[in-house]
Amino acid sequence: MRFLSALPLTLGVVLTAPTASAETPDPARAVFAGAFLFVAGFTAGGLIVATSNGSNVQNNVGWLTIEGAFAAAPLVAHGFAEEWTRAIVFAAPPAAALGGTAGLFAMSPGTIEHGSLEEQRVLWALFGVGLLSSGVGVIDSAFADKRAKSIAIAPLFGPGQVGLRIGVTL
Repeated sequence: MRFLSALPLTLGVVLTAPTASAETPDPARAVFAGAFLFVAGFTAGGLIVATSNGSNVQNNVGWLTIEGAFAAAPLVAHGFAEEWTRAIVFAAPPAAALGGTAGLFAMSPGTIEHGSLEEQRVLWALFGVGLLSSGVGVIDSAFADKRAKSIAIAPLFGPGQVGLRIGVTL
């Protein structure tokens, strides 16, 4: 009879996994990845614009390259931090600015060098929104380790009790 009463306790000890907690993301790696993409895209797009010799197509390609990097930088930074929801949230404003700029270029391909004052204002406003929101998104990934949530789930066996223990750190 003793063997039968000790069996659940023995099975509980053998089958119980140690409390698992996720490894916290490395914020330095996330910030570096996002910042690298941000600067690399800005540099590549800037070189394309600088060497365009007045070509509207090349100007537009360079400008969209810069803004594309703005949209991708927070996505990559938060991806390294494994915060995919935040990645989408922080990549949305620069992606919307990229879409607005692409629409502006579709309506008026010469906006960068020969656009009207209103077109220039819209162009630079979209650029500023993309730049600032992307920078905020990359910097936000630096705090990923502070937001890392740990959820611990473990079976609970004891005299007169069987259950599940759930622990959450907010």
